Amino acid sequence: MTKKWMRLLAALLAISLIAAACGGDDADDAVGSDAETDVAGGDADADDAADDAADADDAADDAAAADADDAAEEDDHDATEAEDVGNVEIDESANCAAAVELEVGDYAPSGHADLGMGFILTGGFNPHNNQAPAAFAYYGWVYEGLVRQDGVTGAIVPWLAKCFEISEAGDQITFYLHEGVTFHDGAPFNADAVIANVEFIQTAGPPEVLPPVAGQLASVESVVAVDEYTVQYNLNAPSAALVLSGLIRNSGFMVSPNSLGSAIANPSGTGPYVIDSESEDHTDINLAAFADYWQPQLVGFETANIQGGLSAQARLDGLIAGQFDIATINNNEQELVPAFSANTTVRIGFVVADWLGEQIPQLANRDVRCAMAAALNRVGIQEAGGNAPESAIKQFAVSPTDYAYIDDLESPDFDLELAQSLMDASGEEGFEFTNGHLPAGFWPVTASAWSGALAEIGITMNNEALDPPGAGEMFARLARAQHPVQIVAYNEPNALMSLIARTGTGFLNPSGVSPDGVVEFVEAAKSKTFEDGEADVAAAFKIMIEECIFIINHALTTTIGHQEDITGLQHTQGIPVSFWPHGVRKG
Repeated sequence: MTKKWMRLLAALLAISLIAAACGGDDADDAVGSDAETDVAGGDADADDAADDAADADDAADDAAAADADDAAEEDDHDATEAEDVGNVEIDESANCAAAVELEVGDYAPSGHADLGMGFILTGGFNPHNNQAPAAFAYYGWVYEGLVRQDGVTGAIVPWLAKCFEISEAGDQITFYLHEGVTFHDGAPFNADAVIANVEFIQTAGPPEVLPPVAGQLASVESVVAVDEYTVQYNLNAPSAALVLSGLIRNSGFMVSPNSLGSAIANPSGTGPYVIDSESEDHTDINLAAFADYWQPQLVGFETANIQGGLSAQARLDGLIAGQFDIATINNNEQELVPAFSANTTVRIGFVVADWLGEQIPQLANRDVRCAMAAALNRVGIQEAGGNAPESAIKQFAVSPTDYAYIDDLESPDFDLELAQSLMDASGEEGFEFTNGHLPAGFWPVTASAWSGALAEIGITMNNEALDPPGAGEMFARLARAQHPVQIVAYNEPNALMSLIARTGTGFLNPSGVSPDGVVEFVEAAKSKTFEDGEADVAAAFKIMIEECIFIINHALTTTIGHQEDITGLQHTQGIPVSFWPHGVRKG
């Protein structure tokens, strides 16, 4: 069978699922924000409650459907001979691993690093029981996956796998693994270890595995060993993009088979660092270099310490005083620290959840919705908050070079005369509704500004702070359409993943339906390679925006501060306060 193989897959942000909204886990809120939110700067930590837990989908409901009955069927096949594995032929010409050479440098860690974080790792170092993206700031030191997101491009790239192939139908993914990789406890990393992890995630259940994490593998029907270092994921539908998006999240972290079921007590991954000690509440964690790491040149520190649960002021003061080498900081503090890394991570905007008009009949009229869109002064709101006007956006893509950028988007800019004209043309009367928002930072500022403009065209928007004030509450309200129109985070920084969660029967689409053509475009994109599906993704998003159901306001940038002698720091794409520790060093 013809294969389409990839070394890089452009940025896919996973569906990191919100257990709080599903009634499963409150870890997302526990990993949340500082109370000291800076309104003008857009405090990165105050946004954690949204940024760290904002992704949601219905995969948690489908977790029970993930069946691993065939995973134990291990065949010892030679990848250099033509063999049928399932219905995928593996032969030498298809073996993309044959041409992949691992460049190994010298093991030369230097010195100690101190890190200051605003959030705490709840639940310890079991990567399968806490799906909050902020936890990556901890897990990434110890655990790795078959694939990961590149810190610069956001592309999905092979990691523990040398490379991977996607079948033409999109219903199989074959991974070719690096040889010579070991877990911290000495166990070999191979196809059997991969299968053990998949079986455990699909069957263990809480508290070891959260349903949302198991749900990330709901499309995986079976996993088989082609040979010792080749493993094939057989999918129950053409959904390679969905599975890969799960594998760059918690379901992809590989735990030593010896530690599955006891990872908190015995954390053992393949990452560049091992846990040396940690406090009972996980606020003080000591790490040591893993001398047998398979890419020794990427081990940058001999030891490192992570202090969690610190206030924004404590982190800033610690950086300035040299107490911390790396710390999360507020955006408006960038010029106060020796150096920093800033990255766009999340989109913020409104969604018209009641676009069918079941609560407010006027919202079923497109002219009314687009009148509301024309009343949103995106640029003015950003400038008033001290942010660059370029952060104001109308679509998911931030710039023309981004994936699925729509260059012919017909969506109104801020124009109150146009807004009034559309409202008049609709023939509808004004109405009143309530919007729920997180209580600090840009959230109430943005909502208040739009509320004032809507009043000019006869629409009354009342704003109330969420109680409890967390992302779980925000997305739970969206899921049940408690607010006909609501400000939310679009923090799947990939347009396809955002569409899957927010259209059709997605968890964040309470209507359960979408405008004509949207679901068809999304389904077409899911069955293709990410690159080949770009036009479908753009077409679906174009409909949602031009129907004025998605009304996006701005792109949020978050910042990690560091000392000048720290090199190699790159954000983890789509995760506001995390970075891959690989290659980060002093000097």
